[in-house]
Amino acid sequence: MSDFLTQFTSSNYLRAEEVDDQHCSDDVLAAEADDDAAVPKRTRTRSSNTGQKIAGAAHKVERDDKHHKRKVIRYGIIAGSVGALCLLTAAIFYFANRVEVKDFVGSPVAEARTWGLSHRITIEVTEEFSVEFDQGIVTKQDRAAQTSLQRGSVLRLHVSKGPDPDERIILPDFASMTTAEVRDWRQEVKALNANINEEYSDEVEKGHFIRLEFTSSFVSEENYLRKDGLLIYMSKGAETFEANIVVPNFIEQTKHEVEAWAKEHGVKPVFVEESSESLAAGQVIAQSIEAGTRIAKNDELIITVSLGRFVIVPNFNNLTMEEATSISGLLVETRRRYSATIPFGRVISQSERAGTEILADSVQIVVIYSLGRPYIDNLMGESERTLAEYFYNFSSQGANISYQIVYVDSAEPRGTIVAMSKYAQFLNMSDHVRISVSRGNLTPPSD
Repeated sequence: MSDFLTQFTSSNYLRAEEVDDQHCSDDVLAAEADDDAAVPKRTRTRSSNTGQKIAGAAHKVERDDKHHKRKVIRYGIIAGSVGALCLLTAAIFYFANRVEVKDFVGSPVAEARTWGLSHRITIEVTEEFSVEFDQGIVTKQDRAAQTSLQRGSVLRLHVSKGPDPDERIILPDFASMTTAEVRDWRQEVKALNANINEEYSDEVEKGHFIRLEFTSSFVSEENYLRKDGLLIYMSKGAETFEANIVVPNFIEQTKHEVEAWAKEHGVKPVFVEESSESLAAGQVIAQSIEAGTRIAKNDELIITVSLGRFVIVPNFNNLTMEEATSISGLLVETRRRYSATIPFGRVISQSERAGTEILADSVQIVVIYSLGRPYIDNLMGESERTLAEYFYNFSSQGANISYQIVYVDSAEPRGTIVAMSKYAQFLNMSDHVRISVSRGNLTPPSD
């Protein structure tokens, strides 16, 4: 630009000098012409060898009063040209360093930073929470769009940090809302940690609320914040499937085999149990859907499974102990107990009532037979050491018979039972017997 100004100034200056010189030449010629006309021509003589000089013609010089004016005009033109050029240069520099501001509101702050780098504009960012704008989006700017800004200036932007995670959010009545309305609510309040899960339901109509779950046990509807996790379950309605599963013949197969097939094909088996004289326990007796029929996933299939053979519990009063333990399909344990009222050999009790139908070999039946009233033998002459076992048999079989040992002087060997308060007789269910035992300290009488 400086070279251009120098060339432009020099060119204008030269043109002005040429014009001025031309004017001066014209003025001089005009003056000489006037002098020639006023003075008569004189004879010009050359100098002789004697050294005489030749006389020249006389000249008349006139002053040009317009020359100064033209010089002022010339410098004025030069000064005006230089001033205009400076103004033009300043204007070009000014407008070349101005930048038109873009509208960054709603745009990512990264876009504004890139623009600032390319135009030598410093971007100053202030972050603030915003529900309207996502994180990293410009919310407002201090210079209006389409206005100009000098390079090197500062453009101040407000940028969203996203919604405030610690803000308390009041949960609406989801039970009265559809899935679309729940999604709109989530977007409106920016509850980004509230996830909507849709699942099939046979009870809840499609698009309606099922339940909600908080991901933390410390969170409830009363203290829910935006940052808290929330699962909102909405119904997809009842799930329907194509009937493309062929039902096999399960008769005489095991329950385990049916369960494995149902799990593989997504069918819901319903098991019903009943007795069977021919099939073992766990085998299939019948099925609700015939073999070869096509059903859909989640359909129910009712399977009747054998419990095995059933046996009728008899009245054991009509059976001896030997007969009671020999009945096929019954597990019978017999016991004996003393009774003051029930005669010997009769049944005191049985654990299963007579006439009850039970699964064969599945239940242990306990039958207690009566021993009648307790009977005590004559133990005199026996050793004292037999008493504990003898009287334990009474207590272990339901008779509360106690005894007392009294040691007496006797010629019988030491420890021999020499007397009994009761012996060789029936006792009451609760009775007491006094037993005398020899000390063996006397001399036997001589014969």
